[in-house]
Amino acid sequence: MPGTIDIFPDLMPPAFSEGLCDWSRGDGTPDTPTYETARNARLARNDVDFGDCLEVRKVDPVQRLRYMGEVPVPRGGFIEFGARVKAVRGPLPQVRAAAFAGGMHATVIGDLPLLGPVVSVESFERIHVVRAVIGPMALPGVDLVWDARALYAHVGLDILGPENSVVRIERMIVREVTRNFLPGRVPLPGFEAEGYVIR
Repeated sequence: MPGTIDIFPDLMPPAFSEGLCDWSRGDGTPDTPTYETARNARLARNDVDFGDCLEVRKVDPVQRLRYMGEVPVPRGGFIEFGARVKAVRGPLPQVRAAAFAGGMHATVIGDLPLLGPVVSVESFERIHVVRAVIGPMALPGVDLVWDARALYAHVGLDILGPENSVVRIERMIVREVTRNFLPGRVPLPGFEAEGYVIR
């Protein structure tokens, strides 16, 4: 493990109910269009599983959702990001965690892996967990290996598959999970399909 590890105790983006101006339809960088005025997205209130959440209809070949805030990538550490999602109507889609890697002076680091595992949504209203881990080395459980050039990330999801799929997303969760990868440490509990909810 690297000798120096940065710790960021609270990496959580705001809930969707606080406004969609912080959520990009592109890669999350400034000046990309947001979901605030998007005609294919809305806040769904009082969902039986998610409470207030984001509902998105897929209209692009890859329907992107990125948090426009810069999530710091801990030096020598690991972060996990993801969300609970479900399909509510239309064709059943696929969903993956995805991120933008940013470096010094807002440079784009395009040669790092940016896409997490693809999750196939198998039925309507069934909750699926979509997540990925960013880390500095290829270890079991690390999906995106980023080197020291990456200082921050714009994290989010991609919706794949047929157009007009309608997906609800509970909220984007980001947390530092370095202790999961240290010898002898008890791992943090993961995102669970039932019960792991942050309101």
